[in-house]
Amino acid sequence: MFKGGVTLSVGATSARVECLLSPTDDLILTTFLPWLQALHDRDFHIHVDRLRAEICIGPITAILINKTPGSLGDYAHECHQFFHQNGGLLYLLPVSSFFQREGTGLLFSEGRWEAGSVPSPGVLYNRIPSRKLETTDHFKHAVTFLEEAGATVFNTRFLSKSEVDQALKNHPLLKEHIPVSASGLEHLEGMLSSFEDVFIKDIHGSKGRNIIRATSGDRWEVRQNSFPGNDHQTFRDYRSLEKKVRAWCRDSTYLIQETIPFCLYEGRPLDFRILCHRIGQEWTVLSSVARIAGDGEFVSNVDRGGQTAKPRTILNKILPVSKGIHENMKALSLSAAVYLSEVLEGQFSEFGIDLGIDADGKPWIIEVNSKPSKLTSQHSESVRPSVRGLYHHSVSVWKEEEEEK
Repeated sequence: MFKGGVTLSVGATSARVECLLSPTDDLILTTFLPWLQALHDRDFHIHVDRLRAEICIGPITAILINKTPGSLGDYAHECHQFFHQNGGLLYLLPVSSFFQREGTGLLFSEGRWEAGSVPSPGVLYNRIPSRKLETTDHFKHAVTFLEEAGATVFNTRFLSKSEVDQALKNHPLLKEHIPVSASGLEHLEGMLSSFEDVFIKDIHGSKGRNIIRATSGDRWEVRQNSFPGNDHQTFRDYRSLEKKVRAWCRDSTYLIQETIPFCLYEGRPLDFRILCHRIGQEWTVLSSVARIAGDGEFVSNVDRGGQTAKPRTILNKILPVSKGIHENMKALSLSAAVYLSEVLEGQFSEFGIDLGIDADGKPWIIEVNSKPSKLTSQHSESVRPSVRGLYHHSVSVWKEEEEEK
């Protein structure tokens, strides 16, 4: 046991503390620290450096939220339980506390989340729902402050559809797996002339909202799933269609994509969500799920009533020869995740990658999400893969930091 003081490192927080000799392996601290209560009655990974008189405890991970867990409630509770059972601390960090750097987070106790003093996290998982907030200097300064303190930020920001599309176009292999696209409604007429069927997507849209499908040919038609008014309209000419589309889109920027004739399931749109995750420095595929659109929908998002199923089960039903297709989808997704994490601005350790499959079994990348949905209905396991992924990534980060000291 150390004589005198030691440096106690917990997450990104370090403090010099005084300790007493103990006849057992217990560490008896005589220094008061407000966040020590958060460590009470929990198990942790511990590294002791006798030469430097330092004790390191981890992993300490926080999920950055707005004010309350909201739709992340079940996921956050699973994270808390898994960290508690396997060694570590998981708490929720409201944006207000993050900005004020006051050391207050939400700890799960007796069936609910309660405010309490917490150490700075070693890993911060950004799940705030506001794109606008992420662009403020206040937010950027808070992230920089935490990173300079030694923390790792897990997914710095939302992505826009246009920046992902442009990045993938620059990759010699991945570009062959994305639809032809153009940014801006001024390209709508040309795209319809070339492909006769296109999707029009808000570059900052999420959860399948604000999507329009337009077709040309014998008549001009549009369908949309989020704007007021008739969701399916027919027009006599392009100008009438364009006027309606611009009224829906207003001042937002939209990406126009050719419509690839993806395979359907029982006549309904179908796609696949591949969850790619960084564990330490290595990327891996954590899970995959097939998503089948709900009644009357032309997008398959679970948030819009979509159903989920096992990918191989669906592939075996819709394609005469499906062997190897699921593996190709995962390999493509993994390549995209590694590449995007290298070229996009910010730090990313998780991507939800949406793909479609054409009649030849070729996978196409539809979208890439940096804050994929955590709805329980997507998972049948007692502990969803993304919970395990966050934990193992946090442990890897903690171990790497200790090895570098």
